[in-house]
Amino acid sequence: MDYQETLKKGVEAKNYERFDEALEWFAKAVALDAAQPQAYFYRANIYNHSLKEYGKALEDYDKAIELKRDDEGYFYNRALLFLNMGDVDAALEDYNAALAINPDYALAIWDKALIEMDMEEFESALEGLNRVLELSPYSAAIVYKDMGNLYYKLEEWEKSLESFNKSLELDPYYTYAYKGRGSLYTVLNRFDEAEADLNKALEYAPDDRDAMQRMEFLKKKRQNAET
Repeated sequence: MDYQETLKKGVEAKNYERFDEALEWFAKAVALDAAQPQAYFYRANIYNHSLKEYGKALEDYDKAIELKRDDEGYFYNRALLFLNMGDVDAALEDYNAALAINPDYALAIWDKALIEMDMEEFESALEGLNRVLELSPYSAAIVYKDMGNLYYKLEEWEKSLESFNKSLELDPYYTYAYKGRGSLYTVLNRFDEAEADLNKALEYAPDDRDAMQRMEFLKKKRQNAET
């Protein structure tokens, strides 16, 4: 069995979540041709996304990138690994490397924008989210939810509400948008609307602890406002 056939066996096992078997196939592929990057990359994805063995994942991603430095997906997935490891700076560096290869790589733009939002680099984050809307319109409901959260952090309540509304117009079952708009209504003392949104979130996700906590905060704020 040659390298490509062995690699295919590994991918098939991985897709069916037979991870131990997949790792064996990828090890055989590396033994057949250690100069090919794909087996390292697929094995790294198992270690990173499924087994949470981050040291092994990093070793394999590094090797894959050493062998093929023009694949944006390799850098993107290593960025995800760095986030799992808590190294935001290294993740940003890899997102930028992915975007240097493919400036229209929507996932990298999106992830980078969310990091920038957390870092309070709001102008750059908003620019990134608008770019994702252009490149990936089918993701608009999620992107508008992210915009709603961004404007919420900026205390631009009208724009935040507009963004959450757009999100829910596109996906009326989107729990995260109901939670975001519910929290916004809570801040605005629009308690009935806040309760309705958070009840919707809990209707669609009854075990969502975050939605439960937002509802508890709403009840306390409402009680304080009425006393």
